[in-house]
Amino acid sequence: MKLELLLEVVSLRDALNCYLLKNSILVEQDRNYFLTLTIAYSNQNRTYNMAKYVSLILTRFLFLFCILFVLCFNNGAFPFLYYIQKFSIPALQSFIPWFAQKYLSLSYQITTFTNGSGDTTYDYVLLLCVFLVSFFGTIIWSALDRDRKSHDQLFYWTIVVCRFYVGFMLVHYGIAKLNDGQFPSLYLSQLTTTYGDSSPMGLAWRFLGFSDGYKWFMFTAEMMGVLLFFRKTATIGAFLCLMTSANIMAINYFYDVPVKLLSTALVLMCLIILSPNIRILFKFFFKGELVRLNLLKAPVFKAKWARISKIVLKYAAVLLYAAIPLFTALNIALISKKTNNKPVVYGAYDIEEIKSEKNEPLPDTSFLSRKLELVAFDRNDYAVIKYNGTETAWCTYKVLQTSKTLDISFTDNPKVTYKLNYQFPDSNKLILKGNLFGTPATITLKRKKYQLAERPFRWISEHPYNR
Repeated sequence: MKLELLLEVVSLRDALNCYLLKNSILVEQDRNYFLTLTIAYSNQNRTYNMAKYVSLILTRFLFLFCILFVLCFNNGAFPFLYYIQKFSIPALQSFIPWFAQKYLSLSYQITTFTNGSGDTTYDYVLLLCVFLVSFFGTIIWSALDRDRKSHDQLFYWTIVVCRFYVGFMLVHYGIAKLNDGQFPSLYLSQLTTTYGDSSPMGLAWRFLGFSDGYKWFMFTAEMMGVLLFFRKTATIGAFLCLMTSANIMAINYFYDVPVKLLSTALVLMCLIILSPNIRILFKFFFKGELVRLNLLKAPVFKAKWARISKIVLKYAAVLLYAAIPLFTALNIALISKKTNNKPVVYGAYDIEEIKSEKNEPLPDTSFLSRKLELVAFDRNDYAVIKYNGTETAWCTYKVLQTSKTLDISFTDNPKVTYKLNYQFPDSNKLILKGNLFGTPATITLKRKKYQLAERPFRWISEHPYNR
């Protein structure tokens, strides 16, 4: 009996030891697991805080850079900034050349400022200054405002600036496609030149200006900038405008059009507008997932006058800088299509014959004694004369239909006007009679036709006509 009791006690002691040992191991495991979780959470929290801090810095930089870029490279997007630029542009045109000489050691003096070209040395140095001011401004801002938790409202206003800048720029570009604005229809003087005499930009301008239908297509694509004026359509607007801006940028890069800085900025601003929804759009288009767009919350003003002012300013800007110019341009485009403003002598003509009224040889000192080959009476009262193979003379002319006379002045001597009588023996011939350079003469011209201007659109083409 005692032996059995002793054995039972020993068994209980061993079981107790086993239990304590097992629980100590479990406690140790739990402690290690808790320690691992704590370290992981700490690292995750540190990473989150770092990402948040970097996000704050990037938001500050983007805000400063976008504001300064719009002020310095306004390009007519916000016409009201003209009142600021009256003072800022002269100051910058004094500062930028000095900065370039002092700190960049340029080998030449900057004397050319922004003109038809937006890629001048001045523009690149100005862009560098905008970047430097934004960079150091961000550092100072971050040092003074270290306790800031978020910049949601600042990012919202950055997006607003980008939306309206891109929107107004593309609307203005679209309006410029109408009424022979940015890409005018081909001039006869251009048809008389060869591909080899064109610059890459000139070739692109002639290609884009050839087709009225394609200009309307470009107009429609750039009018998608209107969608950027409204918060709920800003994402689809930025998506469409990104495609349009990327095409503009590609033409500027690969045809050497000197508007590379602006077109690149439009592409980058479209990406900034899309940035809150980049991941969402990726899931929708590439993973087929059901998603919902992230609409940035507009700040709410407590004062009623502030809320009303915000709405009034927005729609006033859209009306003045987009709607009115658009409807004015459309009205002109649709009305001008119904009228023919070309002069009666409009056309290109081969010079068949030149003879004096008395059938005498033309004097060697006369312009008419040169090998005259072609004359083109263009629109806008300009004419061009081709002679001696490669030489060109430019003229202005005015048609007086009542007297059937033609007044011609050469651009190198505009004060002298030559009066010629004209007549059309048939639809393909033009005869000019009068005194040119002191020589009474008769000039017989034969109308010249260009494939590029004459060939119509065809739905059916049995063979490609690629010449």
